[in-house]
Amino acid sequence: MDLDQTLYPGGYYHIMRFLDRKETPFTDPLSLLPPENVDLTQLAGRMLPDAPEPPPGDWTDPAAKDAEMRHLLAGQSELALLHALTIAILRRRDPPDRARALFLRMWREQGVFLARELPVRWLVSAATTFADHGDTMDQRLGGLGLSMLFDLVTLHDSERRLSGRPNDSGFPRVKGKKRGSMAFDMYAYPLPVGDTDRYMLARLWRYTENDAVLHPLGKRLMHMVMTDPRSIFGRIQRYKKRRPPDGS
Repeated sequence: MDLDQTLYPGGYYHIMRFLDRKETPFTDPLSLLPPENVDLTQLAGRMLPDAPEPPPGDWTDPAAKDAEMRHLLAGQSELALLHALTIAILRRRDPPDRARALFLRMWREQGVFLARELPVRWLVSAATTFADHGDTMDQRLGGLGLSMLFDLVTLHDSERRLSGRPNDSGFPRVKGKKRGSMAFDMYAYPLPVGDTDRYMLARLWRYTENDAVLHPLGKRLMHMVMTDPRSIFGRIQRYKKRRPPDGS
């Protein structure tokens, strides 16, 4: 592969260097964390006060990360702050065991609260963290699937909205006009009768049903997919032939 001709300059070599820099550990990650037996119910009941936007800090400075999160999460619970900090630590190399233990304990004991209260950004971040640090195969596969699903919807719909067309409005069907080829020379998905979307969603739902810890997070995210008409899953319904609920 000629690296000068790749879509991303330098190809995967430079992408992996970018990831390596992003995964530089904090200088003292444990300073961001309470003991493993911290009272999570108390944290869920205490709200964060307003906090000023901090100046840019050192990427590896835990105090700078704590100040950033307190500003971003003002008005939310201290549990949301702890959740965000554990994710920040677990995204970097060689995280302490306490971060993983606290993350899994939060979803085991406070999963329903977190799934209800966290903004979608942090729900997707939690899915990504389950993919890397889950206890079970269902947590890891379900987390990876949910993370990639929402990241790809974000990429696709962010580019699409530049057209000015509402995201709950499909493109018109133009008959008699030659259509461009698909990426990678794949076959085009037959919108009226295709099942790819249903297979994707069914597999993800199975992972969330199979694991009690992942279930609150997966159920919330999958409910969004099932009910919000502003994603690709909502838009393609206008092209589909309606089927009975039994899937026949």
